[in-house]
Amino acid sequence: MVFDFIGAGKVGKTFGKYLFSKGHHIGHVVNSSIESAKTAVEFIGCGTPSNIDEIGNCDVLIIGVRDDLIRQSFLRVKDKLQGVKAVGHFSGAYPSSILRECDELKVGRFSIHPNASFANPQIWEKMENVYFVIDGNDQGKQIIRELFNGLNIKFSEISEQNKIFYHIGAVFASNFVVGIQEISNELYSMSGLEPEISHMISLYLAKQAIENVEKFGIKDALTGPVVRGDYQLIEAEKMALMDLDPDIGLLYGKFAQILKERVIE
Repeated sequence: MVFDFIGAGKVGKTFGKYLFSKGHHIGHVVNSSIESAKTAVEFIGCGTPSNIDEIGNCDVLIIGVRDDLIRQSFLRVKDKLQGVKAVGHFSGAYPSSILRECDELKVGRFSIHPNASFANPQIWEKMENVYFVIDGNDQGKQIIRELFNGLNIKFSEISEQNKIFYHIGAVFASNFVVGIQEISNELYSMSGLEPEISHMISLYLAKQAIENVEKFGIKDALTGPVVRGDYQLIEAEKMALMDLDPDIGLLYGKFAQILKERVIE
């Protein structure tokens, strides 16, 4: 199949490269500038750096812009979809129904959200290990089912109504972990540890925690003052943080409460 892309950033260019490696063709590639489109095409190995007015004459159009610009980008091209079989996007939060005009045009619509970080673009080499979640109208979902089955990509389907909770789950599992690493590093450094040592210890503990969840389950993986019942210590640490940064102090107290009420009890 021939795929056009509006937005070939980290996810778009990586998915495009994977499609090209599996024998599909990349047509027009639109980015915020022609120069960035050229860079994306060079990475993909196929495609034509284009402006948005040139979109069309493809089998599938994928919109890879940031979430809040998806509908705006779609509306700019919805009248250029003659011959296009389906239009989709990568958002894990917004359903494919933000492309609702596709239904009237008898065009498939879909969303495909990969549960992985694309910070390393070489993830395209391991795309078959990434679990996708999809939604769409009947025509759009059928196209993606056939595509993903042919590529041996793992996927599940989700209802559009509950998709927001799915995406929040992904944010907790991935993005917030990065933020917690930053806070951990800052606190270790405040204790007098070298930044490199702080990073090493924090990362090691985080990896251990994930490995233990995988091996033993969430409840049995938990260690620390909440499990031991050291609530006086927890309160003292919370108050120390409140003096330093009330936001982090409140976060510490709330996480301790969550561990106690949702994990232990």
